[in-house]
Amino acid sequence: MSPADEAALPPHVPEESITAQVTVSGAIADMLRDLAAIDGRTPEEMVQEWVAGRVVIPAGPASAEDWELFDGPADLSARADEYLRGGFGQ
Repeated sequence: MSPADEAALPPHVPEESITAQVTVSGAIADMLRDLAAIDGRTPEEMVQEWVAGRVVIPAGPASAEDWELFDGPADLSARADEYLRGGFGQ
């Protein structure tokens, strides 16, 4: 590191640190902005999480099977009327 580069570093940043600036645009930026709003955080905080790999945004559409959000009977769609009438577990 040259003396000019060392002089450009803020005093609190150790020499072995890496400082980076990230710009996110397009659909990814829109999703990160929406996630930040839902989570009550700033878009900048969400971008930091995304860059660190802690927020994963799928490359394409996700199916319900990918998320495994439903924890109910496997035959619910076939027996919906029965379940709605109160025949649970019968």
